[in-house]
Amino acid sequence: MPNYDFKCTSCQNKFSKIVPINERDKVTCPMCGSKANQLLTWSGGLLNTGSGTSSTNCGSSGFG
Repeated sequence: MPNYDFKCTSCQNKFSKIVPINERDKVTCPMCGSKANQLLTWSGGLLNTGSGTSSTNCGSSGFG
């Protein structure tokens, strides 16, 4: 099951929880019990912030 990030609508507590995709809208805050909304987070691996990233790299791959 995926791990999702949530934020409480009442106390603003941020937390992560492993929950089935079809039950994300039923998650409640572990601190106060209020409804929590899923946060949009980035966990991909496509962003390259290393030293090899430059416009010259784009040109050599045909995108420049």
